[in-house]
Amino acid sequence: MDKSELEIFIKKIKFDPYYIEATFQFHLLMELAFTYKDHLNKIFPERSIKYYKLSKLTKERIDIVLEINNNIAIELKMPMNGQVPEQMFKFIQDMKFLEELKSSNKFSKCFLLTVTNNSNFWSGREQDGIYSYFRGNEKINGIIHKPTGQNTNEIFYEINGEYKIQWNNLNDYFKYFIVEI
Repeated sequence: MDKSELEIFIKKIKFDPYYIEATFQFHLLMELAFTYKDHLNKIFPERSIKYYKLSKLTKERIDIVLEINNNIAIELKMPMNGQVPEQMFKFIQDMKFLEELKSSNKFSKCFLLTVTNNSNFWSGREQDGIYSYFRGNEKINGIIHKPTGQNTNEIFYEINGEYKIQWNNLNDYFKYFIVEI
């Protein structure tokens, strides 16, 4: 699987304003199952990292795993209820987690797939700090601090790769981006 194939899968899903992340995950799993019907026993939602003998990573579970072609990990985000800077930081957290999975050599491909209908993720007055990665042209790389709350200087993720967010139209209401780690 590659990024363009993942785009085809999400474009088949008929998103509506009542979708939540679990619905998104379910429909994406159905598309994957239809495509990889000969490998149904190799498609897993919410797979524990312990299964791969991994521990002490940024997160404990992988949203979707395809144990096809040396394992593929997919993290999903579908923020629909505001908290824009906090959710942006969760995107960064997922990128860090996917980098950890990739560097374990147990996953050949890792993707972050984000879908939202909240335009505050791709446009708005704020253009600096964490917003610059999602509303501007700045690449995600290096140390990214938590943008809100107490002790923000103490909470951060260090991103080793360089990732550029490219928002794409999904339908009249939703946009998405895919980052391959």
